[in-house]
Amino acid sequence: MPRTNSNQVSESTQLAYDTELEALRSELTRQKVENEKLEKINAALMYRIEEGGFDHHSYRAFEHAVQLSEKVNEKTEALQVVLQKLEKSNAEIARAHQETNQLKQRLNDAIESINQAMVLLDSKGAVIYFNRHFGTVWDNLTITPKIGDNYYDITQHAKHLGVIRRVLPPDSEGRVIYQLSNSRWYQLTIRRTQEGGNVILFNDITEVKLDESNRYEQVIKEKNKLLQSLIDNVDVGILLINKDGGVAFWNNTFLTQSNVSKYTLFDCKNIYTLQMHADWSGLKLDQGGATTQIINENLVVDRRITMLPDGNTLCTFTNVTSQHKYAETLKQNESWIRMITDNVPALIAYIGTDKHFLYTNKGYRDWYGLGEEPLYGVAMEQSHLKQVYPRLIHYVERVNRGEIVSFQSEEMNAQGETGFLQKVYLPHFNDKNEIEGHFVLATDVSEQVRSKQQLQAAKDQLESNVEKRTRELNHANIALQEAMNSKSKFLAAISHDLMQPLSAAILFNESLRDQVQASASPIVSALDNSLSDLNSLIRTLIETSKLDAGVVQPDKQRENALPLLAQLAEEFSHISQDYQVNFRYKFQDAIVFTDLSLLSRILRNLLSNAMKYGANGKVLFVARTVGNDLRISIFDQGVGISSDDQTVIFKEFSRLENDFNYSYSLGLGLYIVDKMSRLLEHNISVSSAQGVGSCFTLSVPLASVQDIEHEPAFNGTPQDGLPESLLDKQIWHIDNDTNMRIAMQTLFENWGVEVVTFSGFAQCMAVTDNCFDDCDLLIVDYHLDDGENGLEIAKHIKQTLPSMPIMLCTANHSKVLANELEGTSIQLLHKPINSAKLKQALKSAFS
Repeated sequence: MPRTNSNQVSESTQLAYDTELEALRSELTRQKVENEKLEKINAALMYRIEEGGFDHHSYRAFEHAVQLSEKVNEKTEALQVVLQKLEKSNAEIARAHQETNQLKQRLNDAIESINQAMVLLDSKGAVIYFNRHFGTVWDNLTITPKIGDNYYDITQHAKHLGVIRRVLPPDSEGRVIYQLSNSRWYQLTIRRTQEGGNVILFNDITEVKLDESNRYEQVIKEKNKLLQSLIDNVDVGILLINKDGGVAFWNNTFLTQSNVSKYTLFDCKNIYTLQMHADWSGLKLDQGGATTQIINENLVVDRRITMLPDGNTLCTFTNVTSQHKYAETLKQNESWIRMITDNVPALIAYIGTDKHFLYTNKGYRDWYGLGEEPLYGVAMEQSHLKQVYPRLIHYVERVNRGEIVSFQSEEMNAQGETGFLQKVYLPHFNDKNEIEGHFVLATDVSEQVRSKQQLQAAKDQLESNVEKRTRELNHANIALQEAMNSKSKFLAAISHDLMQPLSAAILFNESLRDQVQASASPIVSALDNSLSDLNSLIRTLIETSKLDAGVVQPDKQRENALPLLAQLAEEFSHISQDYQVNFRYKFQDAIVFTDLSLLSRILRNLLSNAMKYGANGKVLFVARTVGNDLRISIFDQGVGISSDDQTVIFKEFSRLENDFNYSYSLGLGLYIVDKMSRLLEHNISVSSAQGVGSCFTLSVPLASVQDIEHEPAFNGTPQDGLPESLLDKQIWHIDNDTNMRIAMQTLFENWGVEVVTFSGFAQCMAVTDNCFDDCDLLIVDYHLDDGENGLEIAKHIKQTLPSMPIMLCTANHSKVLANELEGTSIQLLHKPINSAKLKQALKSAFS
């Protein structure tokens, strides 16, 4: 900087003058010494001349003295010149000193006159100089800088005391910004000096920062205004609840949906008082219950309650009124389609362009004697048509080119007799006018053909009638086929796609139960109840559909009824606590002739009803032999059933009007009980009195009776924990559903069991290098991606590792799958899976 350069010039000038002055003084001293020597010589010569006379030698001495005198004079003159130069140099030095002092004073005045604070540091950071503005920077801030203090110690101490409140990172030019505790902002510019020190300038930018802050706040206000306008105009109700339960934010859509004004929101202290307001529409602000909520006939919303990381809760309400009405219409249409399909007197099938069956109706399977097993995915040449396939391939190729093909086919029916079918192949075009497959509409014309053979004369008329009837059926069945296909996909989605996320949700919730705080436990319990209700409703709908379609067929065998009764007693002993029911049970041992699976469903439905309608009372579960039957009775102290209602309770969708109605009940429980008991040929009766209670009795025929006395009850409680021997086992889990894998892993880790999950068998093999040495138990899903089948994987592993415990998870409850697992050590787990069922399976696998 200028001060530093002036000092350097003055000091070098001074150094030159001092050097020259020292040289002159040295020369003057030498000349004085030489002059004194010459004067002594001259005096001695003069003395010798005066005393010794004037001879030749004296003259020479005199002459020499004269010469010496001349030299003395020369030296004296030179000395005078040197003295003059010295005097001139002294004058110049004095003048230079004066100029230097003036330059220093001007530089000091210039530094003091600038508005910026300045401090000069040496190479070690010590303060050499600072102006008065540097001192004012620290006024009233308990910092008093002095010459010699270390600047970096000063700033470190200021940060420690909080005087320097904030330091912003250096910019591209190395400038640092300080915010002090007195709300002043300073920008520091640092420059290196030639001596290795630093010059630091403090530029006060407080006003700039204030202007910048004001502009920023104005921009934020504008953006907030735009954001509020945007949120107010979206078709989603938004409500933000703070962690104390107060209303923090809302939009106009929410005001419309909730039917309250913004002033009401201001007045209500929290959401609890808000929901008690007389105008409140009934929007639920908690996580319990179904996500879809019907507010009124014109408003149905999809609720999403999200806990934010900061403790606040975000509630969103999407208007799904039109979607809800559409879904209700689809349900009604599905019911009509099911009824029509069950009564259509035609054989209906759908075959893809790859010549694989995708759908067959009941009439089709009955005619060929295929039973209830679906033909989905079976190739025509490998199916019941393999004998006639060579004759059919020509027609299949024609319909795959877009033709409508009608022909008569001679085939073998369910009785092994030769029958005749009038078939029509109708191509199915998609939205892109591409053929995806073809419909098969067939009518049994065996009688007509035989009559034609016997009555040749009536042949033409008969064929005309058959073709006319076929055309009529074609027009009717083509309209129905797409709906039939939708029904098939709908039932498949319920049996797998719905059970899959439901299983994951149940396991997630049971994992969450062990992790949440006590304050959140009621929410988890409510969610658990909702999932249980949802599971019950889905299973009820599936069972009803299967019963109505005639899919369910009993497999009655000689069975010991006691283990099933004991299992139900243990299960409902825990459930009774939720209903505050005094539950008692007493059984007799008996060998019965029944289907235990269907019997279990009947008793579960009856026990569930007894718990609901006998709440806060007593429920008695009794099984005793009477004659040739095991009579299983369930007593409750509920509201009872009137004699008129007893005639309708077993009808479909029958719900009695009383104080114990449950919103999630479809009125199908007793309908399923009646259907299944009829299939089993087990008589069911009911006796009830209003205000006293009800008793349902199921009579199961005995296969044989063992006269052995048993204890009246199984009072042991299930062990919730896993044996310690299972905690060191490693479990591998293969499932294509991400949520299911996360849920299983979370649940097992909560139990202290190590689990490794894979999305498919190929990934499992790649990760483990085809080695199962570390696997103690394998859990595999039945339906995987890319055509993988969990049962095939299990069988493949069993070939090389027959002792490996394997569990197969599926939503498929068919007898075919259960029969296929008979004789193997593979356990079958039906979805949805809960923790109790999983623990029991683990204990069984390692027992």
